[in-house]
Amino acid sequence: MTQSWKLWMLRRVVAFVAAAVAMVLLGSAAHSYFVQQAWSSAAGHAYRAAPAAIPLADRISWAAHDLFGMFLPYSAVTSIALFVAFVIAGALARFTGFRVIVFGLAGALALFVLFTVMKSLLGTVGIFGARGPAGLAAQMAVGAVAGVLFARLTRPPNLLLPPTA
Repeated sequence: MTQSWKLWMLRRVVAFVAAAVAMVLLGSAAHSYFVQQAWSSAAGHAYRAAPAAIPLADRISWAAHDLFGMFLPYSAVTSIALFVAFVIAGALARFTGFRVIVFGLAGALALFVLFTVMKSLLGTVGIFGARGPAGLAAQMAVGAVAGVLFARLTRPPNLLLPPTA
């Protein structure tokens, strides 16, 4: 193996890890938000009142608990879906030239397909925060962010240099 090939591969691995970490952090935060909203509405509904207020400190503690509690399973399934999508997107990006758009769409579609397949096979999406349309859209947006981040971090070297006049 040549040195340039090793650097090329290392750059992609680091970019993928960065995209996956961003996806897990943002996805967990989105999950926590939608779970908190559902809990707040249910608690208010139980007392025939407005949605229950959740103090900011409790929201942060809840989000941290969700992040640590779902880190391994969420990161495992979403990273596998993202990897498959990025392999396909890499081939498509070579032909289209729209690298950022292709990887962004691939990230969004990866999470859409993941949660759709989980719903049809398991009867549940597995991530409570992705059960409704808004939660699923938020997870897809997180996938799109991961895709765009990966595309930006793996731009071909000639695109990293500013144009010369």
